Amino acid sequence: MRGENFIFFLASSGFFIGIIFSILHDFDVDKFIFATFLITSLFYLLGLGSVTFFIKYLDLKKMIFFDKEGIDQILDVQIKELEKKEDFILESYEFIKQIEKEELQILKNKS
Repeated sequence: MRGENFIFFLASSGFFIGIIFSILHDFDVDKFIFATFLITSLFYLLGLGSVTFFIKYLDLKKMIFFDKEGIDQILDVQIKELEKKEDFILESYEFIKQIEKEELQILKNKS
């Protein structure tokens, strides 16, 4: 998650928590707006501080990047295996339908 998205998420969460807090304490309009603004601001500052701390102490050289080609190869193999299983299930289903038709035909002939 990008830093600014985290800050916006915390600010909007703080806004809704502020509204819920204000409604539960049954404030009048002035206190309602003030409490909501105060809690939203606190959550914004908490998010800003968290992102600042994270960026300050993050070592970009130690970040591990995924091997996209390797993952794509693994996924291709898994997709092929799933397609084989789907084909087997479809063949089994067709075989079962054929057996059921034959049984129905035998039952009709006996009647």
